[in-house]
Amino acid sequence: MPIHEPQMYSVSIEELRKLFNHSLQTGMLMVDEDDRLLHASDQVLKVSGYSADEITNITFPQLFKARASLRELYEFHFKHENDVGEWPHGFLKAKNGSLMYYQFSMLRVNNGNTCIYLLSLKNKEEGQSLNLLQRFSDAFLKDINLGVLLINLDYQLADISDRACQMLALEREHILNKSLDDIFATVPSQHQLVQRSLLNGAIVRNHAVSWTNNQERFDLLLDSSVLKDSQGNIVGAYVIFKDVTNMRSLEQMVQRSDRLAMIGQIAAGTAHEIRNPLTSIKGFLQVFRRAFGERDMCKEQNFTDVMLEEIDRINALVNEFLLLSKPRHVAYEPILVSEVLRGMVPIIHNEAILYNVQLHYEASCHVPEVIADNELLKQVFLNVCKNGIEAMPDGGVLTISERVDTIERNVCVDIHDTGSGIPMFVIDKIFDPFFTTKDTGTGLGLSVCQRIIHDMGGTIRVGSKGFGTTFTISIPYT
Repeated sequence: MPIHEPQMYSVSIEELRKLFNHSLQTGMLMVDEDDRLLHASDQVLKVSGYSADEITNITFPQLFKARASLRELYEFHFKHENDVGEWPHGFLKAKNGSLMYYQFSMLRVNNGNTCIYLLSLKNKEEGQSLNLLQRFSDAFLKDINLGVLLINLDYQLADISDRACQMLALEREHILNKSLDDIFATVPSQHQLVQRSLLNGAIVRNHAVSWTNNQERFDLLLDSSVLKDSQGNIVGAYVIFKDVTNMRSLEQMVQRSDRLAMIGQIAAGTAHEIRNPLTSIKGFLQVFRRAFGERDMCKEQNFTDVMLEEIDRINALVNEFLLLSKPRHVAYEPILVSEVLRGMVPIIHNEAILYNVQLHYEASCHVPEVIADNELLKQVFLNVCKNGIEAMPDGGVLTISERVDTIERNVCVDIHDTGSGIPMFVIDKIFDPFFTTKDTGTGLGLSVCQRIIHDMGGTIRVGSKGFGTTFTISIPYT
């Protein structure tokens, strides 16, 4: 693009040759002493994203972030021909908010009582090296499994990684170049991922944050710091966060497993001592019950019935304690989960009828075999289904569905009820030993189920959004 009426400026042919020798590869700018942009070459228009008309409607500081005014830079670097020194540098701010690092040379051309600055831009690094760096930066933001936010000096979002968009439930094209105050306007300031103090030099390392995007809850580990130029001036900031939800879940599972192991060891050592006196008590009560019946002592006979029921309950509790320790006689073998469920459906259906609950079973074709214990797997399915049925005292629908997760290589069984759901403040505790929401529950059923599935190398998870609860049992296949 030609310079507008170059003959009106008092500039020599030698000066123009010097200027254009520097501007062949990158581009040039023409700026007046009031910082108005008079002209930009095609190369500058291309990298900045502005049209020729648009760029003349902004000022030089809006387009280019330099550490001093053009007059000061010219006086320091270019006024004395024999003392040029290092070229000045700064960041060209594109229309989309991204920043590009450039060095530039300058000529000052007098025109009557005013002067014009002619700037020739070039990349600070060698072309190939910078190109590789830019490509790496683009690939990093697109492919890396991290949340990355780049923030400019105006506290606007200059760029964002794809993973960050997924975790924060944001659409990239709607938030680029927007103020972070606007982007996170619905989030209380104390809970926002980014604080304005970041641009003042505040550094964050390994900061744990919980974030809910209305669909999923994430545990994040966050780092943030400022970006500086070679002169030490802050030119922006970055925020990087990693999803550590699975790691936190694994940590909680290990803690639960330790507690279960401790309880199991105690139970195994005391169960024998508990069962011996219970057997004697139960035997004598049965004798009393028979004698009361022969003498038509109905009131006393009812008392013994109640005591015998309580003894049976104690025995059941002791059995659950024993299951917390690692099962001794486990027969792991290749089995089909579909066959196990088909065998369980009639039993579960009979239980559902008692609560006016409808049972829906959704089988899946070509489900691969898993390595598991058939009887223990039945115990897990029956326990979880029974919990779901009991969560619907006024009736509802219990849905059992099979699916295959080919990415994680798991056979998954989803058991969903239409009950009132599990409150958020409770859901993290339901696998803890002795925690129960039932009046007559022991709080050990789900702990036992979790132990069984973990021993098979699988996982059992729960989700509840206030309109029902879904337990997902995942078992790896080979």
